[in-house]
Amino acid sequence: MKTKMHSPFGQELKYWRRLQGMSQLALAVEAGVSPRHLSFIETGRSRPGRDLVLRLSESLNIPTREQNDMMKAAGLSPIFSERELSDTDLRPYRQIITRILSQHEPYPAFVFDRWWNIVDLNRTTALYYPQFAQIGVNAIDVFVSNEPPHIENREEVGRNLLGRIRSDWAKSGHDERLMTLLKKLEDSLNDASKAEDFKDSQSPVIATRFQIGDTVVSTIGTIMRFDTARDVTLDELRIELHFPADSASAAFFQQFSGEGV
Repeated sequence: MKTKMHSPFGQELKYWRRLQGMSQLALAVEAGVSPRHLSFIETGRSRPGRDLVLRLSESLNIPTREQNDMMKAAGLSPIFSERELSDTDLRPYRQIITRILSQHEPYPAFVFDRWWNIVDLNRTTALYYPQFAQIGVNAIDVFVSNEPPHIENREEVGRNLLGRIRSDWAKSGHDERLMTLLKKLEDSLNDASKAEDFKDSQSPVIATRFQIGDTVVSTIGTIMRFDTARDVTLDELRIELHFPADSASAAFFQQFSGEGV
């Protein structure tokens, strides 16, 4: 009786292939390997080399952190470094981030990691959104706590956040820490994931309306990232820039741009 072989890498490869909805044939063509060889790798009859693991991982759009895990599953050393942002080697990239945050004044901008922990922020953010002023605070925890400044259209913004975290969670291969954030957010929105669609305006994007004192400030966010990063830390960083959504909000930030900013 033949003993069925088990391959940690083969099991991981099959998991990611099915997650992406790809057949063995489609993945083989994409990665430039024969379907027979790919089948042998999944069953453990063949062991992939470093180059093939990288090609298969890239073909499946696997994030850098999980690509390192794939290397380990194949008995190889990780290919991508994971440094602290304070590391000397990352100084040029840290300077780029600092420049972006500074040049975005007088509008809010902050940086967060894969799990939505605040890594850096500009002075406008610290001034008008003090709950973000402490490095390491979690942005989803802040949203769930509903501390001032309150978000006037909280349910609408929350649904958008749900979509973003669900997407991040799926692309990560179902990261448990992201799932924890997702459940926390769903609970805070009273099952908003099952609510009927919101009646919205003709605006093509969702503007976040903050109640700051007696003023409602409306902002639109956009995300920047190091798209070609080959370091796990840099790959997972997101720089979120907020712009005024209307002239009144622009005037609000410009009016107070000299007060502590």
